[in-house]
Amino acid sequence: MVKSRGLYWLSVAALATLCGLIGGFNYHWMHMAAFPAYGIILDLLAAPVVVGLVFHVRRMKKQTSDEFSVAKKRFAAGTGFAVGFVLFAISGIVPVFLPDLYHQFINSLDGANDGFIMGRVAGMAPFVIGLVVGQIASWIKYR
Repeated sequence: MVKSRGLYWLSVAALATLCGLIGGFNYHWMHMAAFPAYGIILDLLAAPVVVGLVFHVRRMKKQTSDEFSVAKKRFAAGTGFAVGFVLFAISGIVPVFLPDLYHQFINSLDGANDGFIMGRVAGMAPFVIGLVVGQIASWIKYR
């Protein structure tokens, strides 16, 4: 039985807001000299609420999705992961086949910070591109 997705998205927004508030409060309290007792009490009271809301959101997610949408999501995730892994492998092979170009690129960076950022981008971008390709492939296959 497919129910309205409006209540589901409202529950997701409430969960994200609650988690953001708890995380923000804890981040603020971490920078104090000592973690306040009321912060510990709030965390202990909020933890069961967050867990209950997570279970509620999961139950609503099952009620609002059918087998067809689950198949689309699985196909998109599988295709996206495979494409991302292939792109990641290709980006890792570039230094082997084009070492001079690779060393020229590395020497053109401005320091360790640029190298760190480029490493993060080179590691994450293929999988993000793969997820986009997976979504497009799923849309083309199941439209």
